[in-house]
Amino acid sequence: MPVDQGDPRPRRIPQATPSPGPSPTPPLPAAVARPRPTLRPIPAPAIDAQEVALVNLDTGRFLWQSNGRAARAPASLTKIFTAMVAVDLMGMNTLVTVPDAIRQLPADSTFMGLTPGERVTVRELLYGVFLNSGNDAAETLASAATSRATFIADMNAKAGRLGLRTTHFLNPTGLDASGHYSSADDLATATIFLESHYPGLVAIAATPAITVAATATHKAYTLVNLDKLLRTYPGTYGLKTGWTEQALGCLITTSSRGGHRLLGVMLGAPNGTAYAQMPKLLDYGFELLGVLPRPPGA
Repeated sequence: MPVDQGDPRPRRIPQATPSPGPSPTPPLPAAVARPRPTLRPIPAPAIDAQEVALVNLDTGRFLWQSNGRAARAPASLTKIFTAMVAVDLMGMNTLVTVPDAIRQLPADSTFMGLTPGERVTVRELLYGVFLNSGNDAAETLASAATSRATFIADMNAKAGRLGLRTTHFLNPTGLDASGHYSSADDLATATIFLESHYPGLVAIAATPAITVAATATHKAYTLVNLDKLLRTYPGTYGLKTGWTEQALGCLITTSSRGGHRLLGVMLGAPNGTAYAQMPKLLDYGFELLGVLPRPPGA
């Protein structure tokens, strides 16, 4: 019987000469309940940005979001749609002409360095889109196969086919405009699609720098990727940077470690802080997946 309970049976009267038999078995101690094992909670990082989304790219599962579905100016993150639609319409090797319209871009735009009248391939323009975030390259792609208006309509149609509910484009560059918006959630979903359907774009976005050699139809271009994390955060292989006065810092980052891939999206980061904050987000994601910390010295 348990030691903390009385025996309800009547007491046995001892005999003068007990009959031989085995020694009585001592009572078992009362069972002690063991605490159930619990997982150590991993606190989410403090990220100073308007919207954040973190995705396990191996499964497509969202691991964490912070206000990720509000409509916000996406700056040059817009260009991932420009790139996908350009490939849809023209492939990579089509030769196109740089239009005079690039002269109308704001002087403080980011540029690939194109000159009106040059003839360049879609692939070369895509290096300008992803590395230098060239507005001139994006505008050239938008007018190469169809009218600019139709190209932008195709961008919105693609967003619709992907089921995006908080995305609408008015230009192929991401320059601020009323009615031009997206969200961290939508941009994460679009990037998941890009990763699985456009390996050529993934490879271009992962390029730290490239020199496009001069040809008979265009000059040489020396392009350096604006994404600092390609050089400072081990495992980073993409994907797109952005900034405008209205949008503030915007960043889509893809990174791999320990056989796992993560996607981070950040919108509305105070100027100059996105590159410092994205590593905190990615470290958190890899810790959630049980992946060891960054390599020493990283």
